[in-house]
Parts: sequence; structure tokens; C-alpha cells
Amino acid sequence: MRSVLRVVLWLAALAAVAFTVVVVYGFIRLDHDIDHPQDGFSGWQCASQSGTCDR
Repeated sequence: MRSVLRVVLWLAALAAVAFTVVVVYGFIRLDHDIDHPQDGFSGWQCASQSGTCDR
């Protein structure tokens, strides 16, 4: 029983690390999109009437 619990805890820790990596990668991509709007924004990143997404 102890080894099963240990495996479950390791899997949970690995899942938490993977989730953290995905979130950090998303923030890095968002920061790049904000700094370089000419590369293209998605619709939710465009503020209305701001001109950042006008081509």
C-alpha cells in the first residue's frame, strides 16, 4: 500500500510540474504577442477601438 501511495504522489507532483510549464509557456507566448502585434493577435487579445489589431 505504501508503494502505491508513493507512486500516486510522484505522479501528482509530475502533473503539477507539467501544468506549471504549460502555464509559464502560455504567459511567455502572450508576452511575445503583446510586444509584437504585427505577428498577429487572436480575437480575444484585441481591444476594441485600440487599433492594435487593425491591418
